[in-house]
Amino acid sequence: MQHEYDWNDLKFFLALHRSKRMVLAGQALGIDQTTVARRVRQLEKSIGAQLFTKTNDGYEISSAGMRVLPLALEVERAAARAREQIGGEAGRLSGVVRVGAPDGLGIHFVAPVLTRFQEQYPDVKIELLVRSRTFRLSQQEAHLTFSMALPTSGRLLARRMTEYELGFYASRGYLEAHGRPTKLEELKGHNIVGYIDEMLPTDAMRYQVELGMSNRIDFGSNSILAQREAIREGGGIGVLPAYVIHDDPDLIPILAPRHVLKRTMWIISHQSTEDLARVRLVSDFLQNATRSSRARFML
Repeated sequence: MQHEYDWNDLKFFLALHRSKRMVLAGQALGIDQTTVARRVRQLEKSIGAQLFTKTNDGYEISSAGMRVLPLALEVERAAARAREQIGGEAGRLSGVVRVGAPDGLGIHFVAPVLTRFQEQYPDVKIELLVRSRTFRLSQQEAHLTFSMALPTSGRLLARRMTEYELGFYASRGYLEAHGRPTKLEELKGHNIVGYIDEMLPTDAMRYQVELGMSNRIDFGSNSILAQREAIREGGGIGVLPAYVIHDDPDLIPILAPRHVLKRTMWIISHQSTEDLARVRLVSDFLQNATRSSRARFML
C-alpha cells in the first residue's frame, strides 16, 4: 500500500466486482456511476495498482484486485457484525440478506416465502437472485443459495431442505396431435424439451442419462420456466419439477408413476457469514416454510 486510503472506498470496489458495471454498482449503492468510478480510481491510486480491467462483458477484477478482495470482504463482514450488535441492542435486526435460487424455485416458491418474511421483519432487506448457475458464496455474491447438489469444496455449510419429485409432462394439444407414449422407449418418436447440455448447473439435472435415454433435445433452454412454457405450447415432452406445475390443467403427466424422478434440495451458506443473525434468521424461515409446504414438492 503506497498511501493512506479511505476504508469506505472498499464498498465501491465490492459493488463493481459483484455487478461488473458502473451503472449497476451505482444503482446497488443508491448513487450515480460517476461517483463509483471516482471512488474506485481513488482506491487504485491509494493502493498503487489497477484493480479492474474493462472487457466487453464489463469490469473484471485484476490479479491485484483478487489480493484486495479478501480484505474488502472481511471489512464488510466486520461492519455487518457491528451493525447487528447495535441493532440487537435496539431489539431489531437490519441489513441485507441476498438469496440465490434457480428460476423455477425462486419465482414460484422462494419469492412468496421471502415476502412473508419481510412482513415479520421489515428492517431486513431481501435481495433475491434468480439464476440457473452456481453462486460464489465466498465472495458474498449471495449469503444463502438453493442447490440441487452438495458442495464438494470450499468453506460451505449445507442443510437439507426437502426431497422433491419430477415427472414427464406434455400439453393436451401435443398428445392429441402426436399420441400419448406409454413406455420410455416410445419417447424416441417425440420432440423432447430439456436443458442445454453444456449449460447444466449440476449433473443432478442430467435426467436423460439416468433414464437411459439419448441426450437429444429438440427445444433446449437453461430456464425451467422457459421449458415449462414450451411444453404448455405443444413444443414436446419434458421433465418438470412438482413446484412449477401448480395443478396446471394444460400440463398432462405421462409415464407416471413408473418414471418419477426424486432429487434432494439443499440450502448452502458460507462459514464466514453463518454467524450473522439476519442470515440465520432467513435460513431458518426458509427451512420452516419448506417443511410446512412439503406436499408442494411432490407430484
